[in-house]
Amino acid sequence: MPERYLGSSLGKYRIDALIGTGGFAWVYKAFDPELEIPVALKVLKPQFGGDADFVTRFKREASVAAKLRHPNIVKIYTIGREGDAVYFAMDYLPTGLADKLETMDHLTEEAVIQIGMDVARALGFAHREGVIHRDIKVDNIMFDEHGNAVVADFGIARALTGYTNQTGTGMVVGTPQYFAPEQARAKPLDGRADIYSLGVTLYRAATGRLPFVGDDWYEVARQHVEESPTPPRTINPHISAEFETVVLRCLAKRPDDRPTTGEQLLDELEIVRTGGRLPTPVKARTVSVPSLVDTAIAPPSGLVTPVSVTPTESSTGGRAARREQRTVWLTGSLLLVLVVAAVPLLARRLPDATNGAAQDSLLPRAPGVVVSTPPATAVLNDSARDSTTAARDSGKIPSRPGRDTAGRPVTTTVGRLTIITPTEAAVRLDGQPVSAGTWRADTMRVGDHEIVVAIPAIAGCESASVTRAVRIRAGGSREEPITPRPCGRLAIDSRGRQGRFTVTAVEGQYSKDGTIPLNTELVLPVGRYNLRAVRTDATEPCAPYLDDDVEIKVDETTRRTFAFICGPK
Repeated sequence: MPERYLGSSLGKYRIDALIGTGGFAWVYKAFDPELEIPVALKVLKPQFGGDADFVTRFKREASVAAKLRHPNIVKIYTIGREGDAVYFAMDYLPTGLADKLETMDHLTEEAVIQIGMDVARALGFAHREGVIHRDIKVDNIMFDEHGNAVVADFGIARALTGYTNQTGTGMVVGTPQYFAPEQARAKPLDGRADIYSLGVTLYRAATGRLPFVGDDWYEVARQHVEESPTPPRTINPHISAEFETVVLRCLAKRPDDRPTTGEQLLDELEIVRTGGRLPTPVKARTVSVPSLVDTAIAPPSGLVTPVSVTPTESSTGGRAARREQRTVWLTGSLLLVLVVAAVPLLARRLPDATNGAAQDSLLPRAPGVVVSTPPATAVLNDSARDSTTAARDSGKIPSRPGRDTAGRPVTTTVGRLTIITPTEAAVRLDGQPVSAGTWRADTMRVGDHEIVVAIPAIAGCESASVTRAVRIRAGGSREEPITPRPCGRLAIDSRGRQGRFTVTAVEGQYSKDGTIPLNTELVLPVGRYNLRAVRTDATEPCAPYLDDDVEIKVDETTRRTFAFICGPK
């Protein structure tokens, strides 16, 4: 029972009150006698605290989260163990977004935009450091004493995911109402899944409703994959068209159609906040999943498997208690049903807005790659020099592109470009080799440039090289995540029968077709495909051959041998 720790101490912390509970831990208000401040103390429940593997994983992920030092991320002070109690101490923030939404139906657009900007800053920083939150929701957004939004529970969902993957525990990690479509389908995740969950959070805060609800987590997950949300302005007509556009972009089914990074989302929200016009939309480009990749937990398989929905509790409390677990029953065909081609809400991508908000501390880091950071060359007019220098010294960032903190113009002659790639990728810029892996330049010439990123691959692999055209603006900061895809092979044997086949990627627009028998192996980008084939030399009608789950792996040959089913006319 959670009351067991009330009035006692763990380590140096005196526990004063229970302020939250969830699927795997209890949260207490405690007191640090050395710093003389209140802290929030999260203590693992006994069934988890007694599992050595989970404790090891939990402490490792909490340690990673503790290194995320950012004004919009909850600070972790200590990770400890006393007896059978495993705990960590963090900032005590008594008020959260969930509390505000309990007292009022929805917030003003101005307030929601400010919250979105704060969380976007946190996500941009964490993603650069290689950490995906995986459970952004109203319960995990708190407020500091100045009213700034602060994100809690970084790393916790990852620890739970690794534990359930390792042990086979039937537990859904994350909160289904905030799942990205790829998370609902147990697909690989990157930072754009967090952008989607933030879009759900902004929708909820601005309208008073979640975009998708259902009787169980399967129904909610299906809606995330298949259905379009109700436009926010039909629920709250006071929302501006520009803000609705940004929210719906965050809720795009395809990750490529969402803002690519937290910084890009921050720029778009800033444009809406200041009454500017969003850039003209352009057709979304097909981009492979960036190098910042993690894997979501797949729903359990089997004929009938119990699955517990476990909302992660707020790290710092602010609500008396969280809803306990509830069990739903899910058939083993869940994955097959969820593998549906999602139609993007907004098939477009906004070009990066120029914003001076990128900081040296937020630079992407790829393993084994040293990123040089020479100072940017800039020419400031006399009226802007003093205020801009003071803003830099104080750690503040100009609030508008091309302006200092006083709103005066800053004239720059160069821009910044960061190319985010895997460490094994070779990067060429304007025809010249520049690096292996992630690369950055602070003094890029203004104008158009061509980026080519390539990885070693088998012959005929079209996706092993990606070419991208970018435009650098004066004073702008642009990021380009580019991940070429390696290839595998597909061999098709129809036992000598003649026919035609089509192989189509489950996600994206990639497809190939041809005749059967196939004398050579197909070279295809890694991923999952649908195979369709029809016999053409039969005098009687034949049923087409269908295979909805052909997986192409790196440098391997996948084989499919089949016979057509034919019958009399």
